[in-house]
Amino acid sequence: MKFDYDWQYNVLNIYNTNRAGGLERYYDFIKANHQKIDGDICEVGVYQGRSLLATALLLKSLGSDKKVYGFDSFSGFPSYHKQYDSLNHFDTMFKDGVITSDHLKQVKLNSKYRELFTSKNNESSVISSSGDFSDTSVEQLKQKIEFLKLDNIEIIEGSYANTMTKKDSKYNFKFFSVLMDCDLYDSYKIALPFIWERMEIDAYMFLDEYFSLKFPGARVAIDEFFNEDNKPIPYKTNTDWSKSGRDFERWYARKWEQL
Repeated sequence: MKFDYDWQYNVLNIYNTNRAGGLERYYDFIKANHQKIDGDICEVGVYQGRSLLATALLLKSLGSDKKVYGFDSFSGFPSYHKQYDSLNHFDTMFKDGVITSDHLKQVKLNSKYRELFTSKNNESSVISSSGDFSDTSVEQLKQKIEFLKLDNIEIIEGSYANTMTKKDSKYNFKFFSVLMDCDLYDSYKIALPFIWERMEIDAYMFLDEYFSLKFPGARVAIDEFFNEDNKPIPYKTNTDWSKSGRDFERWYARKWEQL
């Protein structure tokens, strides 16, 4: 299905890949490389399908026969890491030189605003505007997929501990572009090695929570993973975020040829 008006994206809660936004560089990569690099697309953390549907629509508009796989439990957050997923860990990260003073300042401002203007506390389970992400329905997402006539989406439903395993011989995953958006320390610890192993050379991984005001555990897990085996370090996207007027920094990693 092709949209004729921008408001259609808003009504259906789909990210608009024709407009500037937080995922702009991720979609720029797909547009520029879908014919150059083998493999499909993977999204880890689907929630209500805002970016998943956008990716599938984009592939159709590009005339690409690639698919997009969406991994999610569709049952909200699993357990939380007591240390790394606590907002207090941002203070530790600053003391250890992992994040800047400006990053910590933004974390504190975000927490302050929530305390002043919402009835929610600042625990990991509710710090996001989407709460613990349990407000989702795989059935509703499938209805949208059917309505949009998107035959290039495959949903992998279940906990990452069950779906990201070598025991499942049903799939032979190869990815050229990946959106990592799973928020918590343990989720990243499980997903990163599974997904990275299945990425093609030159593939791109967008790290949605590497700069986060809500989920410190994501950065901890990402740093732990990329500090192993001479992997490339994450890079900041080439947008001047201080002048862009957008929300915050965005980071990614490329799977260059390993030594």
